Amino acid sequence: MLRGAIVGFGKIARTNHLRAFYDIRLNDKVIITSAVEIDDNIRETIKKEYTGINFYKTQDELFEKEKLDFIDITTPPKYHKSIIENALAKNVHIICEKPFTLSLDEADKLYHKINSSNILFVPCHQYKYSKVWSEFKKFINEMHDDTKVFIQFNVFRSGADPGLKTNDEPWRLNKEISGGGILSDTGFHYLYLSNWLLQSPLKVTTINNNLSHPKNEIEDTSQVILEYEKGTVQINLTWSFHSRRNEAKLISKNGSLFYNGEDFLTKNFDGFEEQIAVPNISDKSHYTGLYVDLFSEFVEAIEKSKISKEGLNEAYNTINLLTRCYQSATELKSIDLNNE
Repeated sequence: MLRGAIVGFGKIARTNHLRAFYDIRLNDKVIITSAVEIDDNIRETIKKEYTGINFYKTQDELFEKEKLDFIDITTPPKYHKSIIENALAKNVHIICEKPFTLSLDEADKLYHKINSSNILFVPCHQYKYSKVWSEFKKFINEMHDDTKVFIQFNVFRSGADPGLKTNDEPWRLNKEISGGGILSDTGFHYLYLSNWLLQSPLKVTTINNNLSHPKNEIEDTSQVILEYEKGTVQINLTWSFHSRRNEAKLISKNGSLFYNGEDFLTKNFDGFEEQIAVPNISDKSHYTGLYVDLFSEFVEAIEKSKISKEGLNEAYNTINLLTRCYQSATELKSIDLNNE
């Protein structure tokens, strides 16, 4: 049985990661023995609730007292680099919440260290395991070779996720901790999804705005256009909607695939229409299942000693694309990605 520790015991750790590890598909393969939580008050409180887990204030204390096979990083991005470096020094495998790092410079430094190691690094790019997006992938794979697509993602929120500290300003609104606004938070998922669907982008154009957070440096609204050999993706993101809603559309000469925020897709292909049942992706209750799928692959790879660098490459490429998105928004021009 693999022994793991969670570093950062906040909302995502408790509501999704830990529940995924306790799932029937994983609970006989993995045990979460311990966790790091630097906040003294939180740590003392959660000790009483999670009695089967040993809690520590620092990673140094964790590694001194625990024998681990992997760590699961769920802290804000600002802290990822130092945590990953400590894990590499201790030769333990790594699961890491997105985004991989706070900046491309940090990603450059870590990429070479991880790539030359025996460590399995898996980013939490769990959206790829959603039935909604697997149907989009399947549709693209079924198209004729010369067919191009237009994909539109509409991702609307009423604000940044506050996490557990609802009385404090969400860390996602602090650029020094998060690295950016909605584009680097929720938008990051749609960058790696776009690449997963259509491979390497050729050009990016981004417009960022701040509609309802004028005192913050971060963007609360973003529009991204990604151009690929196989088509174009438009990503529309905002924290300034009145509720939580997700929509997506795929259009091609062969047909279309529409997701209108419900529990089904409408597919038209070569003249035939059908409805495909899917989870409502605005309902976070189905997220745990996505993590179970992701973690199951991670565990299987360790058990079979298949130390792939695919996750590392995807994490790095998405950070690079995110950086080019911000460059486009700052310089008010499209950025050519042909040489990257």
